[in-house]
Amino acid sequence: MRGVGNAIGVRRWRARLKHVQWTPLRRLPLCVLAAAAAFAAAPVQAQTESLEIDISAQIVARCGFAPGSNGAITAPQDLEEAASLATRIRLDCNTPYALGVTAVRGALVNLDAADDGSGFAFSKTYGVSIALDTDRGIIRSDRCSSADLISGGSCAFAGSAAGEGLESGSGISIGRDATITVDWQAQPALRRRLAPGRYRDTLILVVGPRA
Repeated sequence: MRGVGNAIGVRRWRARLKHVQWTPLRRLPLCVLAAAAAFAAAPVQAQTESLEIDISAQIVARCGFAPGSNGAITAPQDLEEAASLATRIRLDCNTPYALGVTAVRGALVNLDAADDGSGFAFSKTYGVSIALDTDRGIIRSDRCSSADLISGGSCAFAGSAAGEGLESGSGISIGRDATITVDWQAQPALRRRLAPGRYRDTLILVVGPRA
């Protein structure tokens, strides 16, 4: 009976062992498949972010004479002969502007002698005109007498402050020229002859953004 009892006990133990061994093996794959199915059914949603970048810049208005610009007019002949002479001044204006001109003496004046009542003339008026080369075309002035170009003179392009003088309209002048033309009559057409000597006047040019 003891042997029979032991045999029955062994079978029961083996039955329990088999139950313990096989039951987890059947359930483990089901758990893994269930987890995989749940992962596939709920895909991860990617988060989208945006960023705005503002880009700003500016160009500062400028107007002046280009570096190295200078002008001088020297008559190649006797002042008693008629002449028309010109010089060009390079501009650098990226905005509409005006060019003003004034004459220091208002005439070509004898530097070596003063009026001594001898009947000779010691000064000679002359004419001035200007032309502005712009990207919208050439702007030309009328001719003015040097006597009207003194400070406070009546010439249309007379000016001693930036923004005064001949206006460029809507045009600008970058790497373009202002042409200054000076002319005078032959002396025999005038009332008196000129006294010998050196004659000079100075024109002052002022350029700046249009007022």
